[in-house]
Amino acid sequence: MMKFGIMNLFPSAGEQEDHQVLHDTLEEIQIADQLGFDSVWLAEHHFSRYGILGNPLQFGAAIASSTQNIMVGTAVMVVPFHDPIRLAEEGAALDVISRGRFQMGVGRGYQPKEFKGFGVDPAESRELYDEAMDILHLAWNEEGWSYQGRHHQYQDLTTYPRPYQAGGPPLVHGAVSPSSFRTRGLDGSNIITSPNFTPLGKMKENFDVYRASLVEAGYSPADYELPFMQQIWVGHGTSGLQEAAEAALRYYRSVGKVIPGSEDALASEAVYYAKVRENIELLTLEQTLTHGGNFGSVDQVVNTLGLMGEELGVTHYIGWFRIPSLARSTALKAMETFSAEVMPQLQTVDNLALV
Repeated sequence: MMKFGIMNLFPSAGEQEDHQVLHDTLEEIQIADQLGFDSVWLAEHHFSRYGILGNPLQFGAAIASSTQNIMVGTAVMVVPFHDPIRLAEEGAALDVISRGRFQMGVGRGYQPKEFKGFGVDPAESRELYDEAMDILHLAWNEEGWSYQGRHHQYQDLTTYPRPYQAGGPPLVHGAVSPSSFRTRGLDGSNIITSPNFTPLGKMKENFDVYRASLVEAGYSPADYELPFMQQIWVGHGTSGLQEAAEAALRYYRSVGKVIPGSEDALASEAVYYAKVRENIELLTLEQTLTHGGNFGSVDQVVNTLGLMGEELGVTHYIGWFRIPSLARSTALKAMETFSAEVMPQLQTVDNLALV
């Protein structure tokens, strides 16, 4: 049985539109809750109109207080930009407000402008991330705890409020590069991924590596959800289809402007980001339509999702309906069609993937 979610990047086109972006998105999430979507995922970005939501946890509290069932997730909190104690306190507070409807997606970040704005050295992002993960675990599980790291030192602390969920809200780690799937499997972490133009065959390899690594480390893959996030449009006819593909292409070209260049990327990641940039520069509308997301009729989208479940083992599909620059009415109509005509066909189908 597959779960379904939505996500939003919170892009803004102009000064006077910022407030409307936030209010519109909150309303869309309330609609998604009413339509039966299982989750919503909020992106964190800073210092550009690429994404204007700097504090997903604050926005998540507004969602939790105005919805009934939908789970609130972050995709992702950029951990190196946050004080880990504040992150623990604010995450626990959202867990309480939502009565356990919260999962904290976490990542190291990638945009040079954001690291520069916060005065954080990207070369230290991995250490900052790893220390923060240790601290979150202590803060949500222990009282009177102490910690000695290179970047953070604490003595005899207890944070409040205590989380609603035992052990704290689940942590979901962003997985991007192929090596990260093995790393996350070996440490028994939940993952979330948003592949852009990665062939399904390659994603199957990545997910197989993740599951094999879980088993190698003594974990059961059956205990882990496998989320998959991508841009989507579903409907009848071709007008909305063309509109969605054009919006997706504009978005992908904007990504090329914010990912690290060769002078900004860490040495270990430079090859990966160079390949991403090269693919974006060569991208055409036709390629976007066929490989840049999940665009098509109800039957086409159902078949694609069925393939993802059977071949890749995807258990939680997160649709990015509000593609930046796509007309809001077009995106909402696609959400409604997805809820009414796609979800019922897959919510009663068992996942056939081998785990």
